[in-house]
Amino acid sequence: MQYTDGSFADVKSISQQAMCRYWARTAGDLRFPSLDQFRPEARLHDPKQLIIWSVERRADGHTFRALYQGASVGEVFNSSWAGKSMDEVLPPALKEFGLAAAEQCVSSGCAIYNVFSTYNSGGHAIDCERLLLPLGREGRVEQMVGSLQLISMAGSFNRETVIRHFEWKMDVSCAIRIYASGGLRQSSQSTREEREAHRTS
Repeated sequence: MQYTDGSFADVKSISQQAMCRYWARTAGDLRFPSLDQFRPEARLHDPKQLIIWSVERRADGHTFRALYQGASVGEVFNSSWAGKSMDEVLPPALKEFGLAAAEQCVSSGCAIYNVFSTYNSGGHAIDCERLLLPLGREGRVEQMVGSLQLISMAGSFNRETVIRHFEWKMDVSCAIRIYASGGLRQSSQSTREEREAHRTS
């Protein structure tokens, strides 16, 4: 999958965008913050929608092992992920896509944002917005924080069975990477452009 550079303004979810900005502010002049530095308040983003992965290096790649799994994520996947690898817990239909995004996060040191969609039994779209944030020290990614948010503007879904729809059919509509410094810079530039547009309109 091809990833393009984006900014925080590209992140649809208000809480995910807020956490992305917090991640960048915490990083400061570094590529990304450490796990010790990354302490977002619960009001910034619901902990029930978060996963924390440790990054274990192998000769042929990485193993991503769950350190924390929020309750809402457990409901969607109907399983407990504590101590298990991403390769073990993701359904076959989502495994290649999920692992590739995690590898992209580690190799680039960027926030990775995806939107992928399916449909409920009534034919209404269900979107899943997935955000991965790299954490670590000295430019080495040691953990990733993941956020999963489900939304359906025109219909509804059952959290305990919605994963079956994504296994049946899934379309990816967004795949971007966001640098901690670049995201802030691009967002500031977009804000300035919007202000100029309002002045001239």
